[in-house]
Amino acid sequence: MSDGLTEAERADRRRGLRRILLILGVFFVFVQVNRSGGGVLAGYLGAERGLSPTDIGTVMGAMFFASAAAQLPTGILFDRIGPTRTLLVSGLVALAGIVVFALATETWSLVAGRVAIGLGHGGIITAVYLIAMGWAPSDRVGQATASLVGVAGGIGGVLATTPLAMALEHIGIQGSFLALAAMTALLMVAIRLLVRDGPVAAAGGGETGPRETLGESIRGLFEVMRMPELRRIFVMGICFTAPFMTIGGLWAGPYFAEVQGLSRAEASIALLLLVIALHLGTYGYGVLDRIARSRRRVVLTGVAIEVVCLGVLAAWPAAPLPVAGLLLFVFSCAAPLFVILAAHARRFVPQRRAGRAITCISLMGLTGVFVLQTGTGALIDMVQVAGGTPETGYRLVFATVMAVLVVTGVVYAGQSEGPVNQA
Repeated sequence: MSDGLTEAERADRRRGLRRILLILGVFFVFVQVNRSGGGVLAGYLGAERGLSPTDIGTVMGAMFFASAAAQLPTGILFDRIGPTRTLLVSGLVALAGIVVFALATETWSLVAGRVAIGLGHGGIITAVYLIAMGWAPSDRVGQATASLVGVAGGIGGVLATTPLAMALEHIGIQGSFLALAAMTALLMVAIRLLVRDGPVAAAGGGETGPRETLGESIRGLFEVMRMPELRRIFVMGICFTAPFMTIGGLWAGPYFAEVQGLSRAEASIALLLLVIALHLGTYGYGVLDRIARSRRRVVLTGVAIEVVCLGVLAAWPAAPLPVAGLLLFVFSCAAPLFVILAAHARRFVPQRRAGRAITCISLMGLTGVFVLQTGTGALIDMVQVAGGTPETGYRLVFATVMAVLVVTGVVYAGQSEGPVNQA
């Protein structure tokens, strides 16, 4: 190896990376309950609180809108004070939001809680990626991040389906989310005590303050945003999470209930399978990031798979449950493109600006979630007002998400692979 480290130093780094990924992984489990619980919460808020589809889309989408709004300032903080400190500061905002959401009695207070959660947790995946950059060899950063997001996110996603549905049924939204707040707080204490940005910071020699002034940081952000090499990646970033969070994370639960005739408990099990598929795909993309010769081809293949699955469902929304379930499972496997897009963007920027480049991708993606969730909620409302069938409403949902994937994929198809000498 050419990293200049002794074998003992490499072993120490590996141990540090495993410890940190474990702590961050457990933290991400609880973050993911908020991010992936939309399908279960949509049914609960509709049945128990009487919210309309538009209201549900607004409540669920508010978190992603806030996450998008937080990306640019968070990107500056990542590069100025480091990902660990940023994670802790923003985590306090998210913690307050979970408490507000738990105690909310009106639609506006549900929205306020989700906004605070989104502001606080919007940078979690980028933080994990940047911390992994500090500890892992450069060719294993993508796989380390994808492994954490795939495994921990999968566990959190599972908790956000049937277990969350059972918790809502037995102890209500208040008890469920106050318990989530308590567990989140405990993990933040563990992060404060045990997680550092890298081996130098862990030894006490790397946290010496920002290397840039605030003005230089802001100028650097706008320089990253204006880079022509990244524009097509940013456009594709619209769909790094929006397709799944719109369908698997919000409307799949009502779709299984209203079109496929499943009970709320059965629909939560179907959602569990989609979440498992999402995180199997995340892990798979992490492996592909390391072995594939073209990141662009990996992304475009994933987009094509998503488009085919959604195209069939748009044409045949009342397909038999085994067919619809299989299509949504395959769609979910193909959906988690973030790791590949982040690695692709990193080829064009120096490490000191990696946080800003990656959060620009997150900005596009989380904005896409808000727009698609609220927009598709309005479409379903429009169909209901016009007296249309549930199949018509979900046909429009599938077709809308498919169209966005096609447009962003066509733009991204012209993206270069990046400098040959970059990892």
